[in-house]
Amino acid sequence: MKPLPWSHSALSDFKNCPKAYYAKRVEKSVIDPPNDAGLAGDYTHKAFEAYLKDGTPLPAQYPLTIRDWPVGLKPPAAYQSYLDNIAALPGELLVENRYAITKDLEPCEFLAPDVWCRAILDIIILDGEVARVLDHKTGKRKNDTRQLKLSALMVFLHHPEVMVVKTAYMWLKDGVRDSKTYVRAKEAELWAEFLPDLRQYKQAYKTVTFGPRPSGLCNGWCPVKTCEFWKPKRSK
Repeated sequence: MKPLPWSHSALSDFKNCPKAYYAKRVEKSVIDPPNDAGLAGDYTHKAFEAYLKDGTPLPAQYPLTIRDWPVGLKPPAAYQSYLDNIAALPGELLVENRYAITKDLEPCEFLAPDVWCRAILDIIILDGEVARVLDHKTGKRKNDTRQLKLSALMVFLHHPEVMVVKTAYMWLKDGVRDSKTYVRAKEAELWAEFLPDLRQYKQAYKTVTFGPRPSGLCNGWCPVKTCEFWKPKRSK
């Protein structure tokens, strides 16, 4: 089997459970049912994108379609000053920009037949040899910089003039920014962190072996109900 193009979310799915990854992304026999937290995140990102690209007013209320809005996440209008500060930074602003590369680490079209890896970056600001990457996060704060590293690598490959990428997660619920800076000179070291997972990813396709990896997600959170480790959610 030829491996499907990977992304941060796809590789994370595979690491969490190869069997669930296969069912959702390869076989497509199941789908993750939408939940209010995910819908709120999508709604917020789209509102931010429309405001920064076209000046579309930010909604001041929650949409009625999302009944259980995440605790701590404010309506998009509450983040206007945050977005205005982003727009005021020097450089070229790119919003929800799509990047893709081949296995030879060459830039390509997002839907190119030989695409190997993809990434969509919430915010990019190109300012000469320095680029800024910002990722809006609407969920729980996590200590994981892999998405920032992949974003920096994509910028290095697509913008050869960039020598430094200043990245950050903005945790909207907490009002906290976690920042990391990456330099082109360390590019090979950044790729090396992904290689063990990518080798397992490639081997799984080569042998068509996508075994289950039990975790807390098995307790009713995984959509693969035919798995031997699946259990229903505990009633409150």
